[in-house]
Amino acid sequence: MSITILHKQLILPATLALMFVVPGLAQEAQFVPVTDEILRNPAPSDWLQWRRDQNASAFSPLNQITSENVASLRLAWAWAMPDGRQEQEPIAYKGVVYLPSNQGMVQALDGRTGDLIWEYRRDLAGGMGQGTTRNITIYQDKIYLTTEDAYLVALDARTGELMWEIQTGDLSQRVRYTSGPIAGDGKIFAGLTCGADTASPCFISAHDSETGEELWRRESVAGPNDPIEHNATWGGLPYGLRKKASFWLTGSYDPDLGLVYWSTASASPYPEVLKGTGSGSLYYSNSILALDAESGEIRWFFQMQPRDNFDMDHQDNPILADVEINGVMRKIVTVLGKPGIQWAFDRETGEHLWHKQLVSHQNLYENIDARTGAIRMNESLIPDEVGDTSLVCPGVRGGKLFQTRAYDPNTGTFFSPVSNECTVYEVIPVEQDAAGVQYNEIRHMEGSNGNVGRLAAIDAASGDIKWIYDQRAALGSVLATGGGLVFAPDLHRYFRALDSETGEVLWEVPLSAPIASYPISYAVDGTQYIAIAVGGRTPGTAHLAELYPELKSPSGSNILMVFSLGD
Repeated sequence: MSITILHKQLILPATLALMFVVPGLAQEAQFVPVTDEILRNPAPSDWLQWRRDQNASAFSPLNQITSENVASLRLAWAWAMPDGRQEQEPIAYKGVVYLPSNQGMVQALDGRTGDLIWEYRRDLAGGMGQGTTRNITIYQDKIYLTTEDAYLVALDARTGELMWEIQTGDLSQRVRYTSGPIAGDGKIFAGLTCGADTASPCFISAHDSETGEELWRRESVAGPNDPIEHNATWGGLPYGLRKKASFWLTGSYDPDLGLVYWSTASASPYPEVLKGTGSGSLYYSNSILALDAESGEIRWFFQMQPRDNFDMDHQDNPILADVEINGVMRKIVTVLGKPGIQWAFDRETGEHLWHKQLVSHQNLYENIDARTGAIRMNESLIPDEVGDTSLVCPGVRGGKLFQTRAYDPNTGTFFSPVSNECTVYEVIPVEQDAAGVQYNEIRHMEGSNGNVGRLAAIDAASGDIKWIYDQRAALGSVLATGGGLVFAPDLHRYFRALDSETGEVLWEVPLSAPIASYPISYAVDGTQYIAIAVGGRTPGTAHLAELYPELKSPSGSNILMVFSLGD
């Protein structure tokens, strides 16, 4: 694919960008570039990229808000956002909040008041703008954005001016970005999302941070340059027919090991009887990939869902942590997907360390070896022909879907949200749907007592569960803080703070709509803030809501809500 680099000047709001300057917040003179050292060790007051840091930890060390005073949290300011799916994560740097939105928009806001500093608005093709790009990143003097029309964009962090943009995917092939990039060591890393009928595999690519030049790309399926035995897992299906396996959430980066970690989704069509792959495992779908940051070469991988027939993908924020296990310090990476099993691996070698089932019931796996992680699938579920039906637990909405986890290094605890739901799958002709399945019917999971939402606190060294919090409505992504709190929004409309040691709910507030976005914490002038975007319902949140129909909530009116301690 050819790559076009376009240089455009700042122009008026009807096309690409606006710049507004708030007195005292002009960025040109005082802006401090975000270096690699800053990315490695962000100030406690900042939230610089996907789930805050290169570890994707979703942990803020800020501790002004604690279990003793969290009941005093009040709305500090709010900011209206464009209509569309609401799954955005802002970032914050030196008192400025940078907010991605639908409609191809990024805005810089005063972190104390929400006053607008500058705005970039993309000129999207007709019919676009309702989709979401979940996150952005800041590096050196630029904000990096991936777009619904498959571009990687660099903006001047001081003014919002477009510095450059490159097209990475062909819209006619139904490729786009649903998640944003991460940065480090002169590179920007981003993964594409592909539709079930996209005629090619998806890929992650690395780009020069100054020019956008593509440095490498790595597809999500085994191909001509991969080992013969890896290609054999596609059961003889020609490389040209290996489809999808998206990268639709964002990964993490270990600059010391020079490795990028990204998880992959399912190949399509989902049933193997329609793919023509037989009992093949389908490398590298539903896997965690450890990629060489300089070349894109796969250093190691682990496939957590071989032989997937039900779209049981493993999109996640792969969290990096340094943990003492059996008396030895280990560099680990953990990942959680739709099956509701959390996995921990040595992030240098890929050695399986532990795994833990978090949902109340599953029937996908017949066995997972406790020592090696070797998987034996439940083959009785696998369909043989069009018209076959299966009750699969967890189902299409997880386990874990778009939700992300958090890790508190002070206590060595992961906080992982999952949904206890099952799905009835029916195999249908690809002419009827390119995915090859119909999965409208969802059911409550055995052992859930009608509670869909679950938050599990997990010991990082052993995988043992410390506590579980269950509730009727499904939960969203979580945030852990140095104040001993876990902030957990739900997909009904409540935002809660739980004690990180016990799981006790200490504070809650009903907001205006379902909360499918990613909470952050930042500080300005000695004040800690908690920010969460609320609003537009997504297909996943609407589907899960069928399991708790008595909980009525509106949709739309997207708003960023920012809380701080009151008097």
